[in-house]
Amino acid sequence: MKNLIRILLLLIVACCLLAACGGKTLEATEGPEASEANESSGTVPSSLQTIEAAAEDIIDLAPSGNWDKIGTDIGDISNAWKSYQPQASEEGTSQDLQNAMMAAIERLQTASAAKDSASTMQGSNDVSAVVVEMFALYNPKVPVDIGRLDVLERQVILDVAAHDYNAAMASFTQTKSVWEEVKPSVLEHNGKDVAADFEASLTAQESELNAQDDAALTNDAKDALEIVDALERLY
Repeated sequence: MKNLIRILLLLIVACCLLAACGGKTLEATEGPEASEANESSGTVPSSLQTIEAAAEDIIDLAPSGNWDKIGTDIGDISNAWKSYQPQASEEGTSQDLQNAMMAAIERLQTASAAKDSASTMQGSNDVSAVVVEMFALYNPKVPVDIGRLDVLERQVILDVAAHDYNAAMASFTQTKSVWEEVKPSVLEHNGKDVAADFEASLTAQESELNAQDDAALTNDAKDALEIVDALERLY
């Protein structure tokens, strides 16, 4: 089941990339309602921003087992989603994405209730993967592909921790594809040096993944997350 969920989330990202390659935007694939969202000022609703921030916080907290704070974050995610739901369809969020969010939140709640750190981190990253796709509806200043890189590099770390190298390779392959999509924008924003750093990290990660060097791969994926933060600051 966990592998099926991961495959579904990767397919969501892959479909977005295929749409982009075909000269279409993600918003255009979501239905006619999305056209109004496409013309927005680029401001992502605060409810979605709350979900993203809380999900990332949970990933940081889960290894130390700070379940009280994690519970607070999950409550924030649940409340923020309830707040956003009434406007979701009107603003072009597909029913598939809405269903994916509800399922991800439910898995996160279940994992947290069981105090299962690994599953809680996975559930939180699943929530992040869905909310990043919702961000795309609002044409945010920072390209959505950079958010996808954040999700995918975290997924590489989670896959390696589970010793699931096939899943790690799938996550890494998707990371490279997303990077190729966003690289031209990064370079246009004076990101030559940061781009070089990220590509060097990808090269190292690929070698370590092939060698199944867990420690080195995890360290380099964590470093890549720091580089993704630097990519965000370009905008």
